[in-house]
Amino acid sequence: MKNTFFKIATALFVTGTVWLSSCTSDDAVNAVPVADKLAPDSASGGSVLTLTGSGLGEMRTIVFDNGNVPAGLNPAFNTDNAIVFRVPDTAFGGTQKIIFTNKYGKSVAVPFKVIALPIVTELSNTDFTKGTQVTVKGNNLNDVTKVLLAGSTAEAKVIAKTKKQMVIEMPASFSTRSKLTITNSSGTITTQQELVSVDNNYGFFKDNFADGIDNWSWGGDFTASTKNVWTGTRSLEAAYNGSWGGLALHSSAGISTAGVNYLTFWAKGADIDRQVSIKVNWATDKVVTIPANVWTYFKIPATGFLTMPVINDFVFQIHDDGKTIYFDNILLVK
Repeated sequence: MKNTFFKIATALFVTGTVWLSSCTSDDAVNAVPVADKLAPDSASGGSVLTLTGSGLGEMRTIVFDNGNVPAGLNPAFNTDNAIVFRVPDTAFGGTQKIIFTNKYGKSVAVPFKVIALPIVTELSNTDFTKGTQVTVKGNNLNDVTKVLLAGSTAEAKVIAKTKKQMVIEMPASFSTRSKLTITNSSGTITTQQELVSVDNNYGFFKDNFADGIDNWSWGGDFTASTKNVWTGTRSLEAAYNGSWGGLALHSSAGISTAGVNYLTFWAKGADIDRQVSIKVNWATDKVVTIPANVWTYFKIPATGFLTMPVINDFVFQIHDDGKTIYFDNILLVK
């Protein structure tokens, strides 16, 4: 009799436990997570966000729905009432939803604004004339709506754009040099990089030698060439064929240095790195290294270098044995 009672009691206990377990499991599966507050409600990539609510403990994915960009999820920061996570650096800017999905496939969506200001890390060219195309590299460029020359109304035309890269066509300009002001859905920035107007600055050489410049060079052949060109149609081919040859440009009238801030030029090196001395009026001497086989931009401050009121003689003298180097846009930039 006692055994029969014990068996019945055990069966009832087990059945009840299974029933309770089943109910608990079903409740968890059917429960929809609830989002009460997301703080802050707007932020940039890398910022920490906190979602509070209930039923949040089993979350498995967090996705920013503009472009379906996933955010990292660390279970150590995930409780039933709160989730802490970061805005991914790859998130697209603008108002969107963040979708939280748990292991049962239940989701909750919360509105959020990603602040993704344009970031510019590199310009393909720093010299421009009207119509020059410049590739802008960086981040958050896919929704750019306007590109201006900073401090003016001159607007560049956006030819193509992705999140990481944009191609613009430069406008006509009255400035000697200018940064870019770029606007997207998150706001406006001004680049650290500066572009130089070839047309609005004096050039010893642009597509040819400047008017009034005499070629007093020695130890080589120094001519305008179409072989290797940075911008425009021709560069200055300096075929040094002797030791310590010099590309020497002379102006009898003299070129004023009033208001000049920089000497700038592009140079493409030979098969090996070569040092070149820059001599101005034979009174100053600055040595630069021109890397092999690539175009390199040089920007030399006028302070302490272009101290004379006018320039009559400007020389690029190669060190040691001769090599061929190409120069382009040798400018005095105001």
